[in-house]
Amino acid sequence: MKNIIRSIKKRYNWLTKIRFDKKSGFYYYLQYGKRVYVRHPRHFLPESDIRYLCETILFHYYTPSGNDQIVDLGVGYGDEAVYLEKISPNVNYLGTEAQPIIYECVSNTFHELGENFNVSPFAITSSPQLKFISQFSYAGVGKLPEGYIEIPTLTWKEFIKRYNITKIDLLKMNIEGAEKDVIASIDDFDIVKRFIISCHDFRANNGDGEFFRTKDFVTSKLTEAGYKIKTFNLGITWADDWIFAEKL
Repeated sequence: MKNIIRSIKKRYNWLTKIRFDKKSGFYYYLQYGKRVYVRHPRHFLPESDIRYLCETILFHYYTPSGNDQIVDLGVGYGDEAVYLEKISPNVNYLGTEAQPIIYECVSNTFHELGENFNVSPFAITSSPQLKFISQFSYAGVGKLPEGYIEIPTLTWKEFIKRYNITKIDLLKMNIEGAEKDVIASIDDFDIVKRFIISCHDFRANNGDGEFFRTKDFVTSKLTEAGYKIKTFNLGITWADDWIFAEKL
């Protein structure tokens, strides 16, 4: 019965809250009065879900304000940036999204947020080549042998040089297990004041492979670099794999 009710609610949201934009060819819904462009109506997220994620995890220990610089690796469709623009409209926000279709969507979303919200198409990795597979679930496109979409890449050093980044007030990271590679490649921790990182041990525990077991490594590297670590104990597997780190 619960599944039936859930299905009815989803259908209701698709019919009443999702619109098709003929100009871009994407669907969109409103989040805090701003358009969020998505690949498919099934990717709709209620405003209440985004508010919970932002207030309980992403910006729980630190909320950017003023002209803070945020770098968001794996920005997705940009819902969280839309939330932040509502409460701190003057922040400088640079997101990365390596998946081509999702990159197109979030580029449309950021276009409406103003010139201080920008998105980059690069995957930040030490690997000279990266290929994704096209999948409906954007959580599963990386690290698969059958990948056939070549993704543009930058090393961390190339990335901060290309975008003239000299300080980061908050580095947010949700890149499906690749957080280990990025953290290992950073040799200039002094420019990053804070991290909020989604580790993906829950995926390893669910049988997706040891590639996703990153929490101990990330925590250890940030502790060695002089950060104080805070965690979450919400009793939700994916949520409790997030960590917050701040320079002592």
